[in-house]
Amino acid sequence: MNAKTGFGFEQFPERADIQAEAHARPPLAIEAETAEVWNWVLGDLPEAPAAWQAPYDQFCRHKVIELPGGQLRIERHTEFVSITWLGAAPPDGEAQDVIALCPGRQLAGAHVLIRPSGWSALPDVFGTGRIFGGAARFAGVEVATDFQVGADEVVTYTLSGSFDDAFARGRLVKRLIDLETYRMAALLGLPAVRQAMPELQSLEARAGAAMRSLSSAGDEDLGGSIRELSALLAEVGALREGIRYRMAASKAYYDIVSDRLASLAETPIGQRQTLKGFVDHRLAPAIKTIAAFDRRISDVSSTLSDAMALARTRLEQTSQEYNQALLVSMEKRARQQVHLGQAVEGLSVAAISYYVVGLIGILIKSLPHFAVSAGLMQAVSVPIVVALVWLNVRRAKAHIEKV
Repeated sequence: MNAKTGFGFEQFPERADIQAEAHARPPLAIEAETAEVWNWVLGDLPEAPAAWQAPYDQFCRHKVIELPGGQLRIERHTEFVSITWLGAAPPDGEAQDVIALCPGRQLAGAHVLIRPSGWSALPDVFGTGRIFGGAARFAGVEVATDFQVGADEVVTYTLSGSFDDAFARGRLVKRLIDLETYRMAALLGLPAVRQAMPELQSLEARAGAAMRSLSSAGDEDLGGSIRELSALLAEVGALREGIRYRMAASKAYYDIVSDRLASLAETPIGQRQTLKGFVDHRLAPAIKTIAAFDRRISDVSSTLSDAMALARTRLEQTSQEYNQALLVSMEKRARQQVHLGQAVEGLSVAAISYYVVGLIGILIKSLPHFAVSAGLMQAVSVPIVVALVWLNVRRAKAHIEKV
């Protein structure tokens, strides 16, 4: 039966890139028991295409170059480029010319000396300095370093022991290189945090003063307090935005360092401190400082947000009290207007009735003489006139209210 080569499904556009990424950086295959691996990590990479000369490519993720003296591997990471040389000796002149073409500034560097099982010449490599390391991963395999940057601007590691295959040896070398690379990358956040520390301390002091001012501020000062709190929140947000990426990257790099240390599975040799022991004691406090800075920014932001909410609540309460007082005043004025209207209505009825009765008196006086006097007839007409005028005024008022 012939195996099917595919089922005709439409493929995700990103699938090829994802598949390539998964296999883009295989471990070094180191066949020789005696070899050298040199690694340089360059950051602050330029964005101008003209700064990248062949064989370096601004967008190439992985490239392997075979040279007469060894193998050169170029890897592009998010923030840096990693250049790794594998050979029986340090890079020769041709390799150095190729390596020197990479733009950027050196962030880290590692030199791994690979030696066979039974090798014990650590003093020849590190001198009388303090040595760190232990038995790593496989039986009979040892790693060591002094964590010192030498004259060649790299940190030297030694890896000795026997391996079942070239890839097992290469995987352990890659873990040492990753340890050195991400150990330095994780510390990039520390200078940024130290530089921003005075600004954070100033914001904390101003936030505390704003809180105390808010607690004693009168209702008429709430608007100014809210404006001050808003300005402080904006400054805190700007500070966090400027350093957020660096802090998050340091946390991510530290996690990678922890993973690489765990994968070495070191056990101590005598009283020598392991790589994990050194890194935990030297790197962990810096990462905790970065984490503490992040928490302090969050605390200041939370404090200011709570103060802003409190000020707004007080302002809303003051506004409600003012509105309630305004409604009470409006109701009082409405009642006064009703009473005034009633008084005006009564005066209007009296005035109109007075003039109508007067007109009736004039009319009666112009008629022939009757037995009943004109004054008496006026007096008799008063209740009738008042009643008719009042009815007409009420009818007119009802009509106006309907309109």
